[in-house]
Amino acid sequence: MRIMNSGRVLIHVIIFMISSVCSALNNISMKIQHPRTIFLTGATDGIGKHTCEKLASDGHKLLIHGRKSPSDSVVKSLVQDFQSRGAEEVAYLQADLSDLDQVEDLAKQAITQLQAWQSCDDPMLDVLINNAGVFDPDTKHSVQGFENTMAINVLAPFVLTRRLLPSLIRNAKDKNSDTRIITTSSISQSSTLPDIDMLFAKRGKAPSGHSSYSYSKLGDLLFTVKLAKLTSSYNIQCLTMDPGTVNTKMLLAGWGACGIPVKRANNTYKLATGEKYALGKVPSGSYHFGGSPSRDSNDDEKLQVFWNKLVECTGVSYDDL
Repeated sequence: MRIMNSGRVLIHVIIFMISSVCSALNNISMKIQHPRTIFLTGATDGIGKHTCEKLASDGHKLLIHGRKSPSDSVVKSLVQDFQSRGAEEVAYLQADLSDLDQVEDLAKQAITQLQAWQSCDDPMLDVLINNAGVFDPDTKHSVQGFENTMAINVLAPFVLTRRLLPSLIRNAKDKNSDTRIITTSSISQSSTLPDIDMLFAKRGKAPSGHSSYSYSKLGDLLFTVKLAKLTSSYNIQCLTMDPGTVNTKMLLAGWGACGIPVKRANNTYKLATGEKYALGKVPSGSYHFGGSPSRDSNDDEKLQVFWNKLVECTGVSYDDL
């Protein structure tokens, strides 16, 4: 009886091992067959880091951005971690998003890396995630003189998206592609904007930290809605969202520990990869997950006024689309 029982145990062990190997091979096959190239800003901690961990486990190619030097030990460890999780490729790009000149350089870094990966002069990008954002309790100004929160949360994505748009458009020419631009808004977005000239006045008197943050998150929504209109003929899905009330450094600094753990903050990942958010499944320019979007996003005149101000502040135009 002992011999028979041992034989049964051995058979179960062999079956389990074969099943595990087949499952692993299937996962590897999926990673090799469907890697996408994804660029995410603000990837070194919080929701950005968590999102990249999940994207890496899916086997995607990752362009990740942060403010630290590439030689920093934390950055090196981060890249190695994403690689060990299964990312097909990982490249780290450095820039301070409060300086629009560095944002321009960041776009050039990204294009250069894409050219190297794809061995061509006109590379493609599947997904751009404008995740980086700040909450400043005290008034600060960007290098160009704008209120810092508006500069990082709104002006930087406006510039970066425009510079990377040709690579996204090239990718979208394949009708089977799933090209997405995601810009993080918030359930804390303001219901409306104050005087635009005041909001973007150089070295001017800034609103409170919480007000600036709320205005910037409405700005991200307005940017996304207008961008969707401008790219409607290019097969590109533009989306925005509330990432969730998450205990990131920013939430702790501004509101205290009133949210969920970072490890449960999956809204950005869902919007970037979920089939239910693909073009044709939900409208381009739509807002997801937390609360309702401001009514200003349905006002074409307000959208255009806001867009014109972004062009004026950055010197970057989308008119040639």
